[in-house]
Amino acid sequence: MLKTLLPVLVAFAAAAVGLITVRLAAGPERGPRLAAGAVGLGLIAALFAVPGFAWSAVGPLDRIGHILIGALIVGVALDAFKPPRVVEGALLAVFALGCGWASALGGLIPNITPSAVRVGLALALGLVWLGMILRFGALNAHKPTNLVVLIAAAAGVALLAAIAGDGALTLVALSLAAALFAFATLNVVWAMALGHGAVVPAAAGLVACAWALSQRHPETLLGLGVLTLVLFAERTARRLPLPKSGIAPYLYLAVLAACCAIPVVIAALLVSAGAVV
Repeated sequence: MLKTLLPVLVAFAAAAVGLITVRLAAGPERGPRLAAGAVGLGLIAALFAVPGFAWSAVGPLDRIGHILIGALIVGVALDAFKPPRVVEGALLAVFALGCGWASALGGLIPNITPSAVRVGLALALGLVWLGMILRFGALNAHKPTNLVVLIAAAAGVALLAAIAGDGALTLVALSLAAALFAFATLNVVWAMALGHGAVVPAAAGLVACAWALSQRHPETLLGLGVLTLVLFAERTARRLPLPKSGIAPYLYLAVLAACCAIPVVIAALLVSAGAVV
């Protein structure tokens, strides 16, 4: 069992060790801001333990590693240098469009001249990547919400991959959830910003996993469509009445997790029904 879940354990342990190391080494001012980059490091470390994973970037699964490395570099650079908003937006846009281009055309430099349809798909995917990164960046003021939604979405992709029988992709998505959970756990002790160092790799990795699942197992497309409702669970959770007490923030997170679980369960049932048929 432990050997099977080794990548997940590696992701959690590597992220936790990285968070503690950066938090202490970078000092009280820079440490809380830069430590989040350990989330991406944890996930990248886990990929080395995923059976059958290669770094060739030929297929959608193996390309996840390259996307994560780029996302980590971009995210940590933004946290470290704090460029103007225009520069930040331009850098994120170039990165996101690069992800979409490579995913739609099989690489940054395609072997053949791409068709207009493929170019359109590349641009659409790039906008999805950019939208996911900006979506979680916009919610940065409420860090627990980001963490719950990202962990739930990653767990949902892992569940669909498991139903489809894709063990490698299941472990990659679970490792993403584990790295984020390590951040959430240590954040109870230390207040750390969920900055670009975590958001960019987490959001980019989530989209990359979903894209890989859709390409490797097209029968999961409907389930993936339903799973996107997890991204809007926060709006539903905030509309529900909660008691005005000291435990209200914790109740909100529990309600949010329940709201996230609903589309995950529906998506899993749809994919399971398709697998049976």
